Amino acid sequence: MSSKAAAKAIHFAGDLPNLQNLIKRDPISYKDEFLKQLQYYHNLMQTFQLQPAKFNERLDEMINFLAQISHCYKEETMNLPGQFSDLLKNHSTILDRTMRMTLVKAIIMLRNKELISATQVLQLFFKLLRCEDKLLRKTIYMYVVNDIKNINSKHKNAKLNSALQTYMFSMLQENNAVTVKTALDVMTELYRRNIWNDAKTVNVISTACFSKITKVMVAAMKFFLGKDELEQKDDSDSDKDDDPKKTTKELVLGHRVAKKTKKRKKKLERALQAVSKHQKKKSAPEAFNNSALHLLFDPQDFCEKLFRQLEKTTERFEVKLMMIDLISRLIGVHKLILLNYYPFMKRFIQPHQREVTRLLLYLAQGSHDLVPPDAMEEVLMTIANNFIAERNSSEVMAVGLNAVREICSRCPLAMSEDLLRDLVQYKLHRDK
Repeated sequence: MSSKAAAKAIHFAGDLPNLQNLIKRDPISYKDEFLKQLQYYHNLMQTFQLQPAKFNERLDEMINFLAQISHCYKEETMNLPGQFSDLLKNHSTILDRTMRMTLVKAIIMLRNKELISATQVLQLFFKLLRCEDKLLRKTIYMYVVNDIKNINSKHKNAKLNSALQTYMFSMLQENNAVTVKTALDVMTELYRRNIWNDAKTVNVISTACFSKITKVMVAAMKFFLGKDELEQKDDSDSDKDDDPKKTTKELVLGHRVAKKTKKRKKKLERALQAVSKHQKKKSAPEAFNNSALHLLFDPQDFCEKLFRQLEKTTERFEVKLMMIDLISRLIGVHKLILLNYYPFMKRFIQPHQREVTRLLLYLAQGSHDLVPPDAMEEVLMTIANNFIAERNSSEVMAVGLNAVREICSRCPLAMSEDLLRDLVQYKLHRDK
């Protein structure tokens, strides 16, 4: 490159947005200018390779410029994806954050212009998850989900989906916690969006329930329980915002005292509708999404493995509760026989036990008409002895009676004649 050409290239480097606009309008006329900028980029790249940890503003602008107009000169820029990928692979951890993000965005632009394959981008981006950069991880997660969604927007590409799924499943076997958690989050999000909603995906996610990484294990169990932490937070926030400030009685009383006008009457009607809507929403039963549980290949084996893990686990109580919930849901949905589950639950059936009402709910959830009556009879006797006794308060007795009723509605043969005779006497109790 001559000194004049180099000077001109540097001049345009200071006004790249203008040149970018001109090239997009008329690529042929500005090809010479583009080639000069491309040569200038190569010179900057050679200099940058000597000190990859140092931020280079001109190179940063040039990378963005070339990614924007790469579709106009496909032959001349065919090596760009490889160059950007190699730079990220070789220097991902030492690159300046701004420079690294620019390269990632350039790769995304090239992918959107179909100048690099989805599999190559996926493999590269999952390697970048090892970088200590939260914004980068969030960008990668959102891009991967949206890219796979766009691939399947018009029709499902079975061959490409299979290749992407195979790679994603292999990521669950990695030792890096961030990589495994991101791969799991991507798969669960794609399942929720009805993109990867097949049995293969569900059964691979089920293997994450036995992960040694607590965050991964909890996320997998939440998926099967139909719980989404982010949705719950959003719902709780919106509920707080939408809560009516006044009750129906206060609204009617205020309207009676104030001056009667059509405007105030309409305002009262709207406020009463809002209160009614809020009360209905509050009293609505909690809905569970069990669709993933029905796609498991071997629910009995999965349930037994999960129970063995529960017996040995040293995780905190909240995680144990989640395991119990999932086991009971599996038993109830598939009508499984897991006889060791009921004696295990007996140790928690105490009035002073933390979250005892939820544990009783899970016990009822895990009972059905195929469970041997002997196994359930012992459970009912334990509930009756610990809860339904004169020494306990009326609230504790009510909890016990409700638990017995719920279990008997699912497993009628569990109730013995003697226990039924004893419980019937409580209809004459002073605290009905």
